[in-house]
Amino acid sequence: MLTAWNKLLNTECVVVDVGPHTVYPIFRVGQSTLMSVCDTKYVNEQIHHCNHIDVMIREPEARFVSGVNEYCVQHNLDIDVTWKLINEGKLLDRHFTPQYIWLMHLYRFYKGFITIRPFKHISNITDVHLHKSKSKKDVPVCEQFVAVDRHLTKYYNETVNIGYLIKRYKHALS
Repeated sequence: MLTAWNKLLNTECVVVDVGPHTVYPIFRVGQSTLMSVCDTKYVNEQIHHCNHIDVMIREPEARFVSGVNEYCVQHNLDIDVTWKLINEGKLLDRHFTPQYIWLMHLYRFYKGFITIRPFKHISNITDVHLHKSKSKKDVPVCEQFVAVDRHLTKYYNETVNIGYLIKRYKHALS
């Protein structure tokens, strides 16, 4: 599964400062909001200068459903047909990419400590909330998109070396 995500892994990586908070924005975990309110952006090689980064991890099943819905809205697609393509491994997108893959993306440029935060932590950073989904159509969760992220939720409000998480859970993508 890992090679399928190379397209994401080879895109620009951005970390932002919002006031005193340094945060790595992930799609469907406040990314639009954080990008709209940020004071400073660190891109690719600039990221290694950060002392510490907060990473918000959303509850995996809710994020998957939200991501599939958002993808369908943006591309004007039928959700049932889209879900079938996703389930068959024929469609991948940043909106429902496992959050672990996003951590791998960050790890290309940052080898230090991160604090894993639950998504609700965004209210400690900003009062703005863009692109809050109105109504979502329920879709079955594709296990291959959420399994590894369930491990990450065990680290809520813990500070850990990002390399440890990458090595510890790489097997969970198989």
